[in-house]
Amino acid sequence: MEENFVFNLYEIKQIEEVLDLIKKEENLNGFCVTMPYKEKILSHLDTLSPTAKECRNVNCVKIIRQNNTIKLKGYNTDAFGFEHSLLNQLNISKIKQAYILGSGGVSKTISFVLSKHKIPTKTVSRNPQDEQISYKTMNEEYQDNTLFINASPVGMHSLKDKMPDIDLTKLNSTHQIFDLIYNPSPTLLMKKAKEKGATAIDGAKMLYYQAEKAWEIWQSK
Repeated sequence: MEENFVFNLYEIKQIEEVLDLIKKEENLNGFCVTMPYKEKILSHLDTLSPTAKECRNVNCVKIIRQNNTIKLKGYNTDAFGFEHSLLNQLNISKIKQAYILGSGGVSKTISFVLSKHKIPTKTVSRNPQDEQISYKTMNEEYQDNTLFINASPVGMHSLKDKMPDIDLTKLNSTHQIFDLIYNPSPTLLMKKAKEKGATAIDGAKMLYYQAEKAWEIWQSK
């Protein structure tokens, strides 16, 4: 029998509102979580998938309703989406060094995937802490066969006329850019990178892959 499903947008002002939403929407099977709640949602979940535990953030939640109880299980389908997009759209065999631009929740997911494929990785931040490095340090040290992943909001919406602080004079055809932003596309970073001969992709495929994985999770028993 064919079933109908709806994917709605629920805007919230604070993460605690999710709990009331779940009780109110009795037919809700699960939901996706966007910035800035991917880490804040953790304290409201009952269990985590192995990948979510490793990444320390969640973008997909399955609602399990049994015997008048509600349990929430968190997943990270961003990792699945990023990995499949990375392998299908870029050439990882030539990557000698990767830089994750931005230190938010999604940067941990990206680091997890790159580590899985044994790609040396550094996280770049405007205000570096612990093992993070500054953009100045990155620009001084980066060489050929480098992958840059923009995991920051720079280039999105109100920041569409801006780009991460990459020294463009050093960019060439050996460099690869993965801008996680998918709207607008191409971003200013992608345009400038392509002008220098570098490969540049957006986050549209990643979005597609993670959505497919989320659908699979919500439909599982």
